[in-house]
Amino acid sequence: MFKAPDHDFVVVCDLAGVLVEWSIERLYGPLCQKSGRRPEQLVNHILGPSTQAKISMGAPIPPLLEQLKSQYPEWKEEISAYWTRWDEMLVGVISGSVSVLEELKERGHRLYVLGNWGRGEFERARPRMPFLEIFNDVLLSGDCGFIKPDPAIFAMAEQQFHLVPEKTVFIDDRKENVLAAIDRGWDGIVFENPRQLYLTLMDNGML
Repeated sequence: MFKAPDHDFVVVCDLAGVLVEWSIERLYGPLCQKSGRRPEQLVNHILGPSTQAKISMGAPIPPLLEQLKSQYPEWKEEISAYWTRWDEMLVGVISGSVSVLEELKERGHRLYVLGNWGRGEFERARPRMPFLEIFNDVLLSGDCGFIKPDPAIFAMAEQQFHLVPEKTVFIDDRKENVLAAIDRGWDGIVFENPRQLYLTLMDNGML
C-alpha cells in the first residue's frame, strides 16, 4: 500500500506512458493497412520487445534497422519507416501529468526522469518535450546500459540523483517497474491517468 513520505520527498518519474504518449501502432497500423499487410508480425516480433530492449539499452538505431532489413527483406520499407517516420509514433505530451509535476516543482520538490529510452530517441523527441526544464536531471537506460525493472538502474538513479529511498516516490505506468522501486525502499505509484495521479498524491498529503 502506498504511504506518503514526509514533506521533504523527491519524485522520480517515467517518461513514455506518464509524461508523453508513444505508440508504435500509430505508425504501423495505417502503414500496413495501406500496403494490405498485417502489422502483427512487424509490431510484435520484428520490432517487438527484443528490438525495443536493444534500443533502450543504447543500440544505435540505424545499424540495428539495417540488420533487421537483412533478416527480413520483405519488410524493408516498413523497417526503414521506424526511424524515418519515428516522430509519428510520438503522439504528444500528456499535459495533465505535466501540470501535476509542475505543481510539485512549485512546492519545492526535486524532480527526476528515469526512462527506458535510447539517447537517439530522446534527443529526437527533446524539442517536443519543453517540460523537461522542470526536472533536475534525467537518467536514460540507453546511457547506462540497464533497463527498468533491473535493480541496477534504480541503484544508478540513487547514486546520480542523490536519493534517499524512503524519501523517494516513483511514478511509472508499468507495475513491474514500480514494484522494483518498492523493493529498494522507494514509494511507488502505478500511473493510470493524470486525475488518478493527482488524487493519489492529494490523498496522501503530497499535494
